[in-house]
Amino acid sequence: MPESPGGTATRGEEPRHVTLATTIREAIARGDYSPGERLPPERELADRFNASRTTVRLALSALKSQGLVGSGQGQGTYVRKARPIRVLAMDQDRAARRAEHHAATFNAEAARQGRVGRQHIREVVQVPATTETGRWLAVPEGTALLVRRRIMLVDEEPYQLGDSYYLADLVEDTAIAVPEPVEEGVLAVLERAHGKPISYYIDELSFRMPTPEEAELLKLDPGVCVVRVVRVAYDADQQPLEAFDQLLAGDKHVLVYEVSGE
Repeated sequence: MPESPGGTATRGEEPRHVTLATTIREAIARGDYSPGERLPPERELADRFNASRTTVRLALSALKSQGLVGSGQGQGTYVRKARPIRVLAMDQDRAARRAEHHAATFNAEAARQGRVGRQHIREVVQVPATTETGRWLAVPEGTALLVRRRIMLVDEEPYQLGDSYYLADLVEDTAIAVPEPVEEGVLAVLERAHGKPISYYIDELSFRMPTPEEAELLKLDPGVCVVRVVRVAYDADQQPLEAFDQLLAGDKHVLVYEVSGE
């Protein structure tokens, strides 16, 4: 295939670096290169695929932007290690599941998969409701809310950011307002404070690229997206009690939903 100095193909054909990126991606998918394994040096890849060094660099850059490979000082270019956990999204906050695991279902789910889950509380503060958080909790903008900001880790690697919002006057005298883990589980405390059990949840899922701060907190490589899951808990009277705003590293999670066929 004729190639220009910049690594592009002749008119009407796919750019050479795109073809090469696809070839390397398929090799990784076949298992030719294992997670964590270094790819051959640029010169060797150029010789193997009869391409210029410029084309190889462009192909590797494309794979980095897709989050498939990474690079570092003295590390060369390597296949990223992806060890996602499976999250039973519709099951994790059900009453029976909470009773079974007592406290954080995230930690219990990680343990079930042979991993170690841990939650670090970043802060617990009172904030005014924004347009968005006010909509979730069905209160006017400016209403006093209490937010618990956490980062969830698996094997000490950051996997999720999670901010939980509550009406401040409902939880200010409970363990929820204390910046420490709640041994019996936050939802159990919330139900007791409210006087009614949680009846159902509604999830909103969206997908986007992270902000620089989010990428730093979650230690994301370039090209990795995040999944935002906002779960609002309601009682039987359709009153929202908690809005849980989660940000999941896109390459570290598999979300599992069970959908009834009835």
